[in-house]
Amino acid sequence: MGASVLDLANRFEAIAADGFEGKPYDAALADLVRRIKADPALAAQVAHAVGIMIGMIEDSDPSGRFAYKTAILREAVAQLRA
Repeated sequence: MGASVLDLANRFEAIAADGFEGKPYDAALADLVRRIKADPALAAQVAHAVGIMIGMIEDSDPSGRFAYKTAILREAVAQLRA
């Protein structure tokens, strides 16, 4: 795939940001998950990185404003681990 784990985690964050803004995101999420899952070790690393990202977002958002965004990221993690 060529991209670093951090780059891939950031791609998921961008997809989640689109979803948070009301834009369609399902197809982009499914495509990125599919490509990353071709390498199971990479998928595990990216899932871990996205999990850390979720924690950081939630820690900085006590009001829960970004709950929908983190829900999309959780969906990505679940798909990467499936």
